Order: sequence, then structure tokens, then C-alpha cells
Amino acid sequence: MSEPQRRSVRVRRSPKIGTFLLIGAVLGVLVAVVAVNVTPADATISTPQAVGFLALLLAPLGAALGAVVALVVDRVSERGARIVEAERTAPAPVERPEEPVAERPVDQEDVDRS
Repeated sequence: MSEPQRRSVRVRRSPKIGTFLLIGAVLGVLVAVVAVNVTPADATISTPQAVGFLALLLAPLGAALGAVVALVVDRVSERGARIVEAERTAPAPVERPEEPVAERPVDQEDVDRS
């Protein structure tokens, strides 16, 4: 068996960027809903249409802002990184139980041949 390999590795927590993107997009849609309800109504466009148009504009902007926040949090989390010793070992062999051999049913013809 070989000697386990040791090396120093950095361990840190990192944010899940997808979560930040989703939260940013949801906040963009909420800003669209609030903006349409706060501003005076327009006779040429209905309220749901205005919310939809603004949501199509603000959801990607909110997602982009969420991505920027995630990147900033990722940079800040690098400061808290720790260096630890890690050891690489060979994986333990997997023991597979032997499968029982299915016996063939005995026919009367087999008994007569014997």
C-alpha cells in the first residue's frame, strides 16, 4: 500500500451565485410592481401590462445586481480562508457479496436421463 499524500489546501465558504441571481430577479419584479402602483395610471396601457413590461426590464437588472453582490461577498469570504493539511488516501475496496447461483428446476426428463 502506498504512503498517503499530504498537502496544504485553502478552505473557505463561498456564496451560491444562483441564489443571489434569483433573489435579485425577484426583487426586480417587486420593484416593478411597486413602481407601477405608485405612479399615476395611464389610459393607454393597463396595469398588468405595465407591470409585465417593467418586470421584463427590472428582473434582469436585479439579477445582474445580485451577481455583483455575490461577487463582492465571494471576495470578502476569501479573507476568512484557512489553510489546513489534507491527506489523500486510496479509497477502500468495495466488497461485493457473491450472488447466489439460481438453481435450475429439475425436470422429469433430467431425472430419466440419469
